[in-house]
Amino acid sequence: MKPLKQHIIDEFSSDLTQSLYLQKAEEGLWPAEETLVKKFFKPGSSVLDIGCGTGRTTIPLFRMGYRVTGVDITPKMIENAKKVASTKDLNISYEIGDAVHLRFKDESFDNAIFSNNGWTQIPATINRLRVLQEVFRILNPDGVFIFTTHIRTFYGFKWFWTKQWIKHFVLKPLGFRVQEVDFGDRFFERENSGTRFYQNQFIHIPKTAEVAQQIQKASFNLAFKEMAGRLGGGYANSYSPMFFVCRKPDA
Repeated sequence: MKPLKQHIIDEFSSDLTQSLYLQKAEEGLWPAEETLVKKFFKPGSSVLDIGCGTGRTTIPLFRMGYRVTGVDITPKMIENAKKVASTKDLNISYEIGDAVHLRFKDESFDNAIFSNNGWTQIPATINRLRVLQEVFRILNPDGVFIFTTHIRTFYGFKWFWTKQWIKHFVLKPLGFRVQEVDFGDRFFERENSGTRFYQNQFIHIPKTAEVAQQIQKASFNLAFKEMAGRLGGGYANSYSPMFFVCRKPDA
C-alpha cells in the first residue's frame, strides 16, 4: 500500500468519490451543525472550514454571513468546490491545505470547523494532536472549534475490536504486517453511488476519553460535547457521531 496519507488523498480524488461529494455540496449543514454554529459562532465572524470538500458546509456558512475560507488536502476537492461556487455566483475563498500544517498566521480566524468526522480521517495520533494544536494557533482568543468523531463502543462490535486488539498488540509486535497505525484505526470497503466499485476507506474511531485528552493537550477548553442524534438530524444514537466544541481561552 502507498503511504497512508497519499492513499487517503487518492481515494478522495477518485471520480466516484468526487461524484458523491458534488451531490453532497447541495445538502447544506446538518441540523446539529446549524444548531451549534448559531449557538457558538458570532454573526459575521471569520471561519476556517477544514476538510471543506466540495463546499457542503462552506456554502451555507458563507450564505449565513460568515467570512469563511475553505481548505482541503485533496486538490480535486478544491477544484470542484471552486466550480460549484462559480455556478452559484458565490465568491468563496478556497485553497489546498494540510490541516497538520496550516499556512495561516497566528490568530487569523474567530472560528474553525472540521465536519463529517474529517479529523478522524487523519492517520496517526500525533498528527491528529497537531491538527488541534494548529487550529488553536490560528484561532483568536475565545475562538471556537467544532469537530465530530465516531466513538468507539463495544456495543455490536465486540468481536471486531477484539480482533483489532490482537492485531495491534500481539501480531504487530511479533513482526506481522498490520495496516493500522493506532488501535482504533479501521479500514472498510465502501460502495460508491450504488455501483459495484468499492474503495478502501480509512477512519480512526477513538474513545471519548482519548479525544478529551488530546483537546486538553492542545490547550483548548472543552465547551460542549453531545451526540448528533440528540441535537437533531435523524441519527440513530448508536451510529451518531459525537460533536466536540472547543474554546481557546481568552488571554
